[in-house]
Amino acid sequence: MNAPQPGDRRPARSASGWGDDEATGPRPVDLRALLLTVWRRKWVLILSFVAVMGLGYAYLRQQVPMYTATAQVMFGTREERVVNIDAVVAEMSGVVAQRQLQNEFGIITSFQLLERVVEKLRLDRDPEFNWALRPPSALSQWKADLRAALADGILGEWGLVEPRREGVADPMLAAENLRNGLVASLQGRLSVGAQPGSVIITISITSGDPRKAALIANTIADQYIVDQLEAKFAATSRASAWLSERLTELKDRVSESEAAVEGFKAEQSLDEGQGITATQAQLTQLNTELISARASRAEAQARFSRVEERLKTDGFSAAADVVSSPLILTLRQQRAELARREAELATRYGDRHPNMINVRAEIRDVNSAITSEVRKIIDGLGNDVEVAHARERALGESLAELEQKYSGLSQNSVQLRQLVREAEANRLIYENFLQRFKETSEQESLQTADARVLSSAKPPFGPSSPNRKKVLGLAAAGGLVLGFGLVLMLEMLANTFRSVSEVEARTGLPVLASIPSSGRRKRRLSVLNYVREKPNSALAEAIRNLRTALFLSRIDNPPKVVMVTSSVPSEGKSTTCLLLAHMSFQMGKRAVIVDCDIRRPTLHSTFGIADGADLISVLDGSATLEDTIRVDEATGLHILPAIRSAGQSADILSSQRFAALIETLRARYDLVLLDTPPTLLVSDAGVVGRHADVAVYAVRWDHTPRETAAEGLQTLRDLGIAVAGTVVTLVDRKREAQYSYARYGYGYGYYAGKNTYYLN
Repeated sequence: MNAPQPGDRRPARSASGWGDDEATGPRPVDLRALLLTVWRRKWVLILSFVAVMGLGYAYLRQQVPMYTATAQVMFGTREERVVNIDAVVAEMSGVVAQRQLQNEFGIITSFQLLERVVEKLRLDRDPEFNWALRPPSALSQWKADLRAALADGILGEWGLVEPRREGVADPMLAAENLRNGLVASLQGRLSVGAQPGSVIITISITSGDPRKAALIANTIADQYIVDQLEAKFAATSRASAWLSERLTELKDRVSESEAAVEGFKAEQSLDEGQGITATQAQLTQLNTELISARASRAEAQARFSRVEERLKTDGFSAAADVVSSPLILTLRQQRAELARREAELATRYGDRHPNMINVRAEIRDVNSAITSEVRKIIDGLGNDVEVAHARERALGESLAELEQKYSGLSQNSVQLRQLVREAEANRLIYENFLQRFKETSEQESLQTADARVLSSAKPPFGPSSPNRKKVLGLAAAGGLVLGFGLVLMLEMLANTFRSVSEVEARTGLPVLASIPSSGRRKRRLSVLNYVREKPNSALAEAIRNLRTALFLSRIDNPPKVVMVTSSVPSEGKSTTCLLLAHMSFQMGKRAVIVDCDIRRPTLHSTFGIADGADLISVLDGSATLEDTIRVDEATGLHILPAIRSAGQSADILSSQRFAALIETLRARYDLVLLDTPPTLLVSDAGVVGRHADVAVYAVRWDHTPRETAAEGLQTLRDLGIAVAGTVVTLVDRKREAQYSYARYGYGYGYYAGKNTYYLN
């Protein structure tokens, strides 16, 4: 195995395979690491699974088997109608709305329908539904006795427990309570639903007896059909009664409306169509005559006004010009003839000539006649105007009177038509209701239900509850979930190092070696003999890797004085020193182990050194170094033991004599190993570390707490002691491989064989 360098900071992975890592931060869950974690703690998962499955099995053993029978009812079936009575009882359409199905569910589970089922099947005599018929259990009897005792005692007197009631209970109230309880018990065992995408209603009943479950389900289905028929019959009966009452009212109304029409006609004494037509013709004729009279009056008025105007301006002679009269025309011709004669006579005779006088007298007579005639004509024109005015007024008055008469006739006609329409409408309504009444009367004997039993309930072959598969499945799932939860919790609560990468990530130092353990404890000397006898074992290979990594940590100036320490006792640091010294000896290097734990020395007992000079003897000058160093003949190890314990170990180890001793050993040996006490218990390691070139920090696999190791290393750093790296001791190779597969794979050293030893 290649030894990591002191400055190596390889990316580390979390041992568990999930969560965040201080070195790399958040990362995705490693499924393979998660599965390996579960496999490591498989017994936790197995025990959880077995425990929950056992609880599920015990639960099934305690449950009473229940059976569920189901009847199917098709809702919205077509009804063959003899008469049309859709308005009286509405039928279901081809596609039944979900809302209507919910209404039918409510009818099936209603108290009224289930009460009829209870009475029909006499469920009050069935102990399964009537709790009063069941024999009292020991627990219920104990509760009753306890309550009675408390009620009769001081708690009853204080009102904390309701006292027992004396006397006989009301039988009607007891019967009602029993009936309510039976219906409630039946409702609790009833389940109503619908098959998806259809109008098939399922009625399911659960009971301890399969035959009873089928009987109750079929009875509920039958009572549902009966309830529909009764509801339809009741609706039809109510409709018939209402229609009968309504027909009587409508018949009276028709008679009244027809009588009103006839009475109105008799009162007016007219035939509605001829009176209005004749009056309308008279109005037309009068309008025509009135227009003609107005035109004649206007013409006469114009002629009279023109003559009067000419008379006023030019006299009667001028007015005669505008008057058209045969007499005036003849007189004017005579006057013209006389004027001609007057002119002829004037040329022949003088003014005083009798002929002239006679002619002029005739002319005057003619003019007088013309004037008289003009006056007569003007008077006649005035009379014509008056007559025209009189005729126009008479026609106007006649027209107004006739219009008033026509208006009255029109109003009467409108009222008559309204009465006729009301009579016809009442007659039509009466006829419709009469037809509907006949249809309803016929329909009473032809009622069919909107639903039919599609499939009767059959006694089930097996129990529906408890569902063994479901319970055991839930128990299995619960056991697995609990097991996984416990595995996760144990993994998250683990606060120790389980992989080389985790040690490097948490300590910030390279791992110099990973020393395996076989899972069984052995004495240090036995471990040393094993490495000596089997130099190719995984343990020997790990020690060689440690020695190589230690010297490569300072390749230009390899360390000669190495301190081996740890955080707490029993972390394998002393055994590591022995193995490292032995490996150096096998490679032809001189190595010595100095037991610096003079508070609780243990190394001397490993080699059977009971008395004699020790490290303290050398330091106080009572013995020489040559007399104190012991050489084990079997392994060839050089050991400077500490036999006597000293309370002031820090003062002794910080003396100049100890420093001189270390320098002497540095000169004589190729490798000086200083076995020190734990760093966190005493300060001796910090004192000894000042004389060492580097320090090696032992961390026991899956034992040393992370915070403890970090605190110990920080203590050494604060004292300025150079730490070359860490040594992971007592490693379970198989388990460690599962934690560290991602970093190192499954290569050499992890499965090197079964010959691995536990370090003591």
